[in-house]
Amino acid sequence: MGERERAVRDGDRVGLCAGCLHARRVEAPRAVYWMCRRALTDPRYEKYPRLPVLECPGYEERPGDGSR
Repeated sequence: MGERERAVRDGDRVGLCAGCLHARRVEAPRAVYWMCRRALTDPRYEKYPRLPVLECPGYEERPGDGSR
């Protein structure tokens, strides 16, 4: 299953991150995390935000993603 399909499946639990251009799904042996790549260059963002993210000023829809 690709990243886009997983994001659609996780959408309700994850919130905006599931369809955000700046989010990256990180799989660990016992959990799945969502990393905000905006946090790498902008201290206003949390690297691993508390989910679900319902509002985010940095949200940008992933191209070709109509999931959100």
